[in-house]
Amino acid sequence: MENMIALRCKYCGAPLDAKEVAGDSPYVTCPSCGTTQQRVDAQAYLDQLMGQVRSWINKAVPGGMVMAQSESVDSVARHSIFMNSVKPRVDVEFGEYKFALTSLLANPMLVMPFTVDTKIKAQHTPAQAFEFSEKMTGVSPLAVDVESKELVTSAKNISDAYALLINNTHLLREDKDGRYILMANNFNTAAEDFKGLKGYEPASLRFSGLSLACQGCEKLLNGDVASALLLFDQGKGKLAEAKTQLIGNMKVTIMGQPITTEIKQIEALEGTAKSVNSIGGDPLKALDSVRRIFSYQFPTGGNWGFMLNNKDRLTEIFSNMSEAVKAKEGGAINIASGDGDILVPFWHVDLKYSFQTGSLWKKKAVEVHEDALIPADFVIDEACLNNPRSAVTDIFSVRNKDGTFAGILGNETSISNGSGISKIVSSASPNSAGSRAVVVPLSTEREAERLAEQYVNAVASAESKLKLSNPDVDRLIYIPCRKDGNRITAPSSFGSLVPSRIGRTDLDNLVIL
Repeated sequence: MENMIALRCKYCGAPLDAKEVAGDSPYVTCPSCGTTQQRVDAQAYLDQLMGQVRSWINKAVPGGMVMAQSESVDSVARHSIFMNSVKPRVDVEFGEYKFALTSLLANPMLVMPFTVDTKIKAQHTPAQAFEFSEKMTGVSPLAVDVESKELVTSAKNISDAYALLINNTHLLREDKDGRYILMANNFNTAAEDFKGLKGYEPASLRFSGLSLACQGCEKLLNGDVASALLLFDQGKGKLAEAKTQLIGNMKVTIMGQPITTEIKQIEALEGTAKSVNSIGGDPLKALDSVRRIFSYQFPTGGNWGFMLNNKDRLTEIFSNMSEAVKAKEGGAINIASGDGDILVPFWHVDLKYSFQTGSLWKKKAVEVHEDALIPADFVIDEACLNNPRSAVTDIFSVRNKDGTFAGILGNETSISNGSGISKIVSSASPNSAGSRAVVVPLSTEREAERLAEQYVNAVASAESKLKLSNPDVDRLIYIPCRKDGNRITAPSSFGSLVPSRIGRTDLDNLVIL
């Protein structure tokens, strides 16, 4: 019991920093969960913990033996006590923690800046796991042979690591200053706990890599982009190495998929850092654009929940953001003709369809090639996600007075009207943005394809004789528009095909360079 750390956090049970404990301040801050508490409260919790551990040991060890004097007892007797009285209790409780740890290891444990992750639920509190670790410290004098010592060491280190990781699941849920420092420390200590434990080497590498990634996040949030990129690269390398070591490893093979996700998250973080770097000027101001991108709240269920909450999408978004930044500095993006003062991104949709016209012997099929546009910020407008026609230049909304399929003579060449849109598309060519403001695209090409597919399905269901092929989303086009307060006015070339989304656009909610 004398080997226990001087003070323990009353909130999570973690050992408090020795240097801070040695100070004279009446307050101490936990290096694991980050909470500040009065020293007297930490001391009171330590007394309570010592009592609980002592009670557990007294029940596990035959009456009369004092652990402080156990080393004077014959080693054969100590071994017998451990195997017959202590080990059965350890095996049961340790089994629970190992199983719970395995479940925890199956989750990605990195969170992007300015976001939270509430999905991971641990089966125990950190205090429970830390308490079990101290029980192992208390009975360690009874472990005299190699097997018993390995069991005690494994139980202590794994429960310690488990407790630290539980604390990090709590930190994932709260976007507060300094959380990445706490997470980095917890990951690093957990990595040390796993090091040397047979079968857990990949876990040690994984959490060492996540510690580096968290340090990189802290550097990025403080504007040190160069250091952040170096740490991200090092962290990604550790995770890649951990993944290769999972082959044939039965203890932690469950980490394969979460490691893949964490590597992709780090790649998105690298894209974030490069975007901040490319914007130039004050990196902390540039981070505000990044913060806004990370802060959008998307539906968690329905048709769009999984796609919009997948962190992989951020890599493409930050890549497009970087291209927009370069275009303001002399680079080129596809810009349509026009004299607007703000460049608004749209996805170009290449749409092919066929329909029947005429009657009797004059009946024939007509094939049509049309262009449509989707505002690239449609993902932040839930009305667009629920009604794809409000996010598209709805070329089928303009019909002749006699109805869509009224061409008795078979002279119809189209049942849509997107000629103005086709002129906009054909005018787009690589150009510099110059002094014009540029709206950052907030959707990916795949998301635009999905919306276009939903639009096609909606049109086809309303027009039974209409046959549409799969739409092809091929590129981003930036169209010069006009600012009108915090609204956008589309150019007259749109005619009556201005998407409803444009009328709902609020410039204050967009990321504008």
